[in-house]
Amino acid sequence: MQETPQSGQRRITGRLAGLMAKLRGRPALRSLVGFAVLLAVFVGSYLYFQGWPGLSGPEPSSLEEPTTPVGAGADQGVTGTATLQPVPGQAGTGPGSGTGTGTGTPAEPRDNVPTREVTGETTPAFAWPVDNGRTVMGFGWQYSETMGDWRWHPGVDLAVQQGAQVLAAAGGRVLSVDRDPDRGLTVIIEHDGGYRTVYASLAEATVEAGQPVRRGQAIGEAGQTARVESAAGVHVHFEVWRGDEAVDPQTVIG
Repeated sequence: MQETPQSGQRRITGRLAGLMAKLRGRPALRSLVGFAVLLAVFVGSYLYFQGWPGLSGPEPSSLEEPTTPVGAGADQGVTGTATLQPVPGQAGTGPGSGTGTGTGTPAEPRDNVPTREVTGETTPAFAWPVDNGRTVMGFGWQYSETMGDWRWHPGVDLAVQQGAQVLAAAGGRVLSVDRDPDRGLTVIIEHDGGYRTVYASLAEATVEAGQPVRRGQAIGEAGQTARVESAAGVHVHFEVWRGDEAVDPQTVIG
């Protein structure tokens, strides 16, 4: 008798039903079958990801790369060979891309890089405001013979003879001429680079505010008009400022 597809399906279904009935009656056998199924799934997955022949598809070498027909590029306005453009930041062989070896070696520093002078960084050529001045009080914390205490001294006191000329320490413009109650007659000059110079305890001033001056130009005479420095005698109190910071004159004058 010839077997029909329907009878074959019924026979397979009956066998599966019988197997399931046996498994329900034998828990140990059911566990063993489940373990075998899990093991088969694990082994199959492992072989697939390891590139086992027949499981992971054809080898890459067997895939044909698409080719451009000869002359097709000319019809589209492009050349037959592609030119790779360098990626910004990647080493190459073009100008400024390093040593030209293509190994990623950083470019050597160039000596012809243009530089510019930053405004406010120029230090004027300062000179001492008096000739043959003798330092009677230095810069920083000093003991004041006049006031009898220690105090911060933002400049230097240079003792000279009566009538000695006081000179501009550098070229610039007179910012102010005032009579200070503590420091006496005072002249302030502003210079390039954010610098200012202060000349105090003057007997007289020969310049006025807004007047341009050159280095070494006479701006007044030394005196004894500073009330808080009367013990220093005839002298000029000299300060150098950069912005809001007092600078030791000896550090900017040779």
